Amino acid sequence: MIAYKGFNKKLQATMGKGTFDFVPGKTYEEKECKTANNGFHCAEDPMCAFGYYSGMSDRYFIVEAAGDLDEDSARRISCTKLTLVKEISRIQLATLACRYMEKYPDRQQDKSIQKNEGSVCKEGDFVIVRGKNPRAAGVKGSYLFLVKEKKNSMEIETIDVLRVDGTLIKEDIYYMVGGKKCKRKS
Repeated sequence: MIAYKGFNKKLQATMGKGTFDFVPGKTYEEKECKTANNGFHCAEDPMCAFGYYSGMSDRYFIVEAAGDLDEDSARRISCTKLTLVKEISRIQLATLACRYMEKYPDRQQDKSIQKNEGSVCKEGDFVIVRGKNPRAAGVKGSYLFLVKEKKNSMEIETIDVLRVDGTLIKEDIYYMVGGKKCKRKS
């Protein structure tokens, strides 16, 4: 199964009472897995990776979870076999998170996804805003992911990604899908 995993900048992840060093492309194996207890952890929802590793220097991978699998209600997966398939950026992980929402619109969304309105204040960072008329603002070099739901359902109508470049999309201005400027909701 394809899943996602976050690491610190040294490509280490917490395992048990310590850290475990990983190498891209290598397959790791454990004898057993129980979520939040043992095995290698990852998640089907890309946003879950940010719950453990959200720093600007943290690293993210598409992984293959295999062998025995155990999943809990928090959507974490523990597996006995894990391979780091491909490293991706924070912005790529956010893009994959939006696609995940589009595929599973009724699933409970991660708490870091803003409802209706949001902003980002770090260059190179992002905000994901979901709603009927999502709006977002950011600083130069940040990304605004606007996930617009259909009028009478939670299905996703469109996903728009805006990069605050300071020219076309300006800093500290709220934008809606299509790059349309809007006033901040009171």
